Amino acid sequence: MKPFTYVVPQSLAEACEASQKPNTLLKGAGIDLIDRMKERLQTPEQIVNLLPLKDELAGVAVEANGELRIGALTTLTQLEQHQALAAPAFDGLRLATGMTATPQVRNRATVAGNILQFTRCWYVRSEAFHCLHGGRGPTCLAMTGENRYHSVLGWSDCVRVHPSNLAPPLLALDAEYSTRLGDKVRRRKFSELFPADPRAQNPEHTLEAGEIVTAIHVPAQPAGTRSAYCESREKLTFDWATTACAVRLVLAGGVITAANLVLGAVAPVPLPREKASALLVGQKPSAALFAKVAEMAYAGASPLAHNDYKLTIGKAIVRQALDEAVR
Repeated sequence: MKPFTYVVPQSLAEACEASQKPNTLLKGAGIDLIDRMKERLQTPEQIVNLLPLKDELAGVAVEANGELRIGALTTLTQLEQHQALAAPAFDGLRLATGMTATPQVRNRATVAGNILQFTRCWYVRSEAFHCLHGGRGPTCLAMTGENRYHSVLGWSDCVRVHPSNLAPPLLALDAEYSTRLGDKVRRRKFSELFPADPRAQNPEHTLEAGEIVTAIHVPAQPAGTRSAYCESREKLTFDWATTACAVRLVLAGGVITAANLVLGAVAPVPLPREKASALLVGQKPSAALFAKVAEMAYAGASPLAHNDYKLTIGKAIVRQALDEAVR
């Protein structure tokens, strides 16, 4: 690991000023960043530690309008255990948070860190390989190499997958996010955090250099809202999802009046499936309906040599998430 300057800001304004210097990286818990620095995939000249700003950037609050505000430095444990997530509308977010990694990691890892983490593709995360997404090679090595954990949907020249557990349920709940860049404060739809065209040259997120995520905002949900999150893994704990699905349903009189369905771990970005969601609206929940939706969720899939199992398992996970949402 190369030497670097370590900045411990005393305020958000100080952190914003320091983040404007060239070749600077921002750190929350730093769990993902340290791995990349050990491999010398990133060699920053300066790191800004955001953890001293927990008074400004951590905590969960319910606003007067019913909106849920989640500070960027809130730990996964704090989020999972907050009483606001006990409502059925937020079951999916609570479950996704509680499934992440291990209790030790959840006690340290932050909400923003989970959302912004780098892809888990072993080619781009190893100094031994020169791949297209890492900017060190001419092609995506996973396309013709070991690709059992890689994308089956939404890819073009790079088959990495987005690893965040929290991103799919936050998208399903129509969340937004706030950032600060210098003196500029912005609030945008959560979907805008991810590149619309996730080609190899595009990073996992759309933040500008030095832009700091300050909070996630989840709107108040209408009466009858229920959500769920399910994922498949090879191990019961401390493992990455092979497929995932977050759903949000609004039910009235036994009929689904609104629906969002988002897939995770199967594409370079967390992937909303609008056509699958549309099949649910105006219908009564049933096994036959959910099977039809699961097929639509994976319509157009392009599996690789070693990961076509994701289609079979992924469809089962969609059906499971829908079943749990209407229980």
